[in-house]
Amino acid sequence: MKNKSINAVWYMLLLCTTAVFVLLSCQKTEFMPELVGEEVPYKNEASQDVTQLLTEHNEAKVFLAAWQKSNIVALIKAAGVNTKVTVLAPTDNALKQVGITLETIQKMTTEEAADFVQFYSFLGDLNQTKLGKYSLMVRSMLKNQNYRVPFYDNTEPVGRRYDIYAYRHYLAVKDGDLLVNGKSKGKLTYEPATNGGIYMLEKVIEKPTMTILEALIADGRFTFFVESQRLSEEMFYEKMLDDIEPLWGYRMSKEEFLSYYPEARVSYQRGWDIDRDPFYNELPNLNLTATFAPTDDAFRKAGFNSVADILAFNAKRGDVRYDDLYFEPRGSYPTDTLFSFHRNWGRVFATEDPAYGIAMSNNTVFYSNDLDPALLNDYYVNIGGSSQVRYAYKMPLAFSKNGNQIQMKIKEAEQAPINIIETDINTVNGPIHVVDNLLLPKGFKLK
Repeated sequence: MKNKSINAVWYMLLLCTTAVFVLLSCQKTEFMPELVGEEVPYKNEASQDVTQLLTEHNEAKVFLAAWQKSNIVALIKAAGVNTKVTVLAPTDNALKQVGITLETIQKMTTEEAADFVQFYSFLGDLNQTKLGKYSLMVRSMLKNQNYRVPFYDNTEPVGRRYDIYAYRHYLAVKDGDLLVNGKSKGKLTYEPATNGGIYMLEKVIEKPTMTILEALIADGRFTFFVESQRLSEEMFYEKMLDDIEPLWGYRMSKEEFLSYYPEARVSYQRGWDIDRDPFYNELPNLNLTATFAPTDDAFRKAGFNSVADILAFNAKRGDVRYDDLYFEPRGSYPTDTLFSFHRNWGRVFATEDPAYGIAMSNNTVFYSNDLDPALLNDYYVNIGGSSQVRYAYKMPLAFSKNGNQIQMKIKEAEQAPINIIETDINTVNGPIHVVDNLLLPKGFKLK
């Protein structure tokens, strides 16, 4: 009996130790969901390669024409002799719906055809048994040299702190359908090949062309959200220059102010758009995340009938000032808190390690199929890096469902859950989800 008790103690200690190592190793900034249930053994019994499989699909002649016109086979071989590739192949009907036909492919150059098929292809063998209800991110073979993202894969050149951006696809399965970036692309249809596999798509994947900020501006429904942040930033700098002028004896320019205080205020564009600051030429310039964007009507529901009303609210409730005792900018606006939950997961309240600051940012790219309380409500938004595990920052938002309606609120807030009225507006740096109200923290009053 005594030996059994000792064994039980050692077993519990082993579990605790394992849990600590798991937490300490949880430093991924791109999401790989945990596998659910027992792993199903998979045996690839294919006898044909990807190219051969494609030639047998009479419903995908257009994609095959692009594949054959491009140099994709050579590109795959260049990645390694035994490299495998998985293809998301749209049918002729899917491509016809967006105006792409055999004639379109014939007019393409070899390079254009290569870009087209690379967008629908990714290196590696991902069979259907590896997909589940939560998104699994894959990087397509198509890259965009204009964007640099945090260092994930590359080891060359030595010392480089970023990766060139590769267009991403987030794959999942729901009710027998293949989801890509939250949207159904038809029934899940997969065929293994000797060098990878093929998923057939009944709908195309739209290649994103805009950043989050560009998409918000182009949409037209988010003027209050975008403009109030842009103009609040201008208001901040005007207040700083007004306060400094009598102390320094002249009115400096905004550029001079920023030379002294470069981090005085985080630009409203940062995290949403390409970071164009020359200082970041050797660093990532694109942040990957999801945004919960309130419409102009959402602001009206909250009592703001114009952007001017929001600016007046900031001027009245804000404490922005230049501290003449410590000679540094101080204070913030109330909307800084509000908007942090809509665009940055409330990280203004992230716990900080006294020695190392906020923990490393975890993945926050979530499509509609991921907005599940079981996945996210206990998710760590920041964890790992140099910061100790006990200073990890847990998800401040509570997701829920009312029938098929996805809802959310800030944890412990008095506010009833708000509705996510549109999901999965895809951009190069993540999805925009549209909400019908402002997220209000506990105790936050609008009047």
